[in-house]
Amino acid sequence: MTEILDWRPQPGEVVEFELTTDRAPVPHDVPASHFQRAHLRLAAANRAAGRRQSPWVAMAFDLEGRADLDALTEAWQGLVRRHEAFHTWYEPGPEDLTGFRIPPESLTVRPVRVGDFAGRDELRAHLHRRIDERTSASGLGMLAGVIRRDTASTVYFAIDHAYTDGHSVALLFHELRARYHAARIGAPVDLPPAPGYLDLNRRERRRSESLTKASPELAAWSEFLAVKDGGFPAFPVELGNDTGELLAGTRLEYPVFTGDEARAFRAYCARHGGGLGAGFFAALALAQWEFTGNDVYRVLTAVSTRAYPRLLRAHGWLVNLVPLLFRLPGSPTLADAIAVAQQGFQRAREGYDVPLHRALELLLEDGDVPDIPPMASYLDGRSAPGARDYLDADATVLTGPDNAGGVSLWLNWFPDRADLVVSMPDTPQAAAGVPKYLDRVREIMLTAAAGSPRPPGPVGLVSGRRVAEGV
Repeated sequence: MTEILDWRPQPGEVVEFELTTDRAPVPHDVPASHFQRAHLRLAAANRAAGRRQSPWVAMAFDLEGRADLDALTEAWQGLVRRHEAFHTWYEPGPEDLTGFRIPPESLTVRPVRVGDFAGRDELRAHLHRRIDERTSASGLGMLAGVIRRDTASTVYFAIDHAYTDGHSVALLFHELRARYHAARIGAPVDLPPAPGYLDLNRRERRRSESLTKASPELAAWSEFLAVKDGGFPAFPVELGNDTGELLAGTRLEYPVFTGDEARAFRAYCARHGGGLGAGFFAALALAQWEFTGNDVYRVLTAVSTRAYPRLLRAHGWLVNLVPLLFRLPGSPTLADAIAVAQQGFQRAREGYDVPLHRALELLLEDGDVPDIPPMASYLDGRSAPGARDYLDADATVLTGPDNAGGVSLWLNWFPDRADLVVSMPDTPQAAAGVPKYLDRVREIMLTAAAGSPRPPGPVGLVSGRRVAEGV
């Protein structure tokens, strides 16, 4: 996950793949998901107010040699026709979002040569501008293209986050490369039909309408919101944003483990009753206790709503946020914390199909959901299609400059490493405090991976906040 302002693509000839159709969009009556509704409304409000936000997700990866435009055109056309996410969308209406679709068989792709770029900064600025333009446009808001060079060519793709998630990006990487290589040699591509996300939107609506405040499925949410001050948990360090409003955000990326260290940490976690994700949450909780004395860890965490194997082929934003809550044992160590973190995550995961927005609408008096809820996500991406080729292909997920009210964390485990990506408000307080806290989290995990876990350090008082000495 690289912010586009930090991306420096090698210069070359830029070609875009234009998606066209001779059919007019047709309205459909499938409601948008709760996350789509919140996301698209926030993006529209930010554009109207002139606030910075980049509601898109992009990916870039390399192909060997000078890209074959005919083969890439064929690959893109097959992909957008196969997946519903690329020929259906939502637009703001008078009262709600209105859905539209285009018959997929009417879609055609053609290459459009943009020109040669000699400088990295000039090229990145051009691509950033085009991504913002295309993904904010009504209709099929996406951008696909390639930077052609003799030694290697960089394919790029961007779409509004409302229609994609991390798994979908991995699917695109794998399928587009497979289609491209098949087209180059004239081989057929035999892929089964892919389920569409609209059917899942229908199911979510039925699920939402079946829930009431007394539904047992909301028990985990009720417990999460009832802890101490209720509502959403504060981050363990000062962020300089007491109101929680959206401020200009910044992103940091931390290397956490090499591939060998990640496997060693997973083995440590397994010996103590959990997986690597449970170890991550346990380390976050332990560091929180050291910094604040709070032994109750609460966070929203991302889970997939792809409940059946066939849904692993679907493109869309098929993710929910669920309430993770657990209490550390007395005089906690990481070994003690892993099992309770695992139990807490398993309980939270059981509510994967309880929509966040519906739960809070029912349980909070004002139904007030943060525009961008802070969360902590763990993703094991090692088994994703094509994951072992990421490094050789220089596969990169790109995000744009954005806003943040709190801190969100993504721990992503790939075959060669595990990285921690952080989104936080761009304030002096966050810049001073968040890295200290995360350095301690990494230290806890790395010490365990090395096989010599040490107990938490003594707690001192600094500027009114309890922090571990030596952090």
